[in-house]
Amino acid sequence: MSLLLDQNRQLQAEIQALRGQLDEQGFEIKKLQRDSLNRYTDVDQRLSDLEVAAPQTAPPASAQRVQGGTPAVNRAPSQSSQSAPNAATRPSLQPAVLSEQQLYQMAYDSVINSHFERSIAEFDQYLGQYPEGRFVTNAHYWKGQAYLYLERFEEARSAYEIILEQYADSSKLPDAMYGLGLAYQGMGNIQRARQMLTDIKRRFPNTGVANLADTRLLSL
Repeated sequence: MSLLLDQNRQLQAEIQALRGQLDEQGFEIKKLQRDSLNRYTDVDQRLSDLEVAAPQTAPPASAQRVQGGTPAVNRAPSQSSQSAPNAATRPSLQPAVLSEQQLYQMAYDSVINSHFERSIAEFDQYLGQYPEGRFVTNAHYWKGQAYLYLERFEEARSAYEIILEQYADSSKLPDAMYGLGLAYQGMGNIQRARQMLTDIKRRFPNTGVANLADTRLLSL
């Protein structure tokens, strides 16, 4: 029970942090969309200016009349031919980063809503498509959390260790270390759990995760 309470407190802190990140990313996305729209408007205006400035060349007299002296009818270009240049020059207003963010957000929403099995599959999909993406460290961390909630402690350990081994400079490191300590505890390796929690207190003193580690050590 105490394990779930600790995880819930940590989860609430993560939600607050991610909300701040999402606000910042939302601002960046809106800026990209606005810049793309401005570029499109500028290109469209330049094309219009060129069309106005183009010289009007009179057609030869032979082209003005057909047999019997009937004036030739100048047919307007078809709608499809008129729209083709616009379609070719119109840039996409949807930044490519959205697809990565949406995929990560889908997996994150699943774990937040306790759909742990689904979230693991979705995080795997994200990591497969974006192995060097912006949210890779968070994806490994939340994948570990999902395994932890499912009490699949060995798999949780593997997910957390990826952060310790490959992303040691990440801000998620202390949280991953705490999760790893809980995974060791769940596996029955109390000695390794104590070592990990003690290391958190030594390396990250006076932090929230250090306080959690201190509380957990008292119960081991």
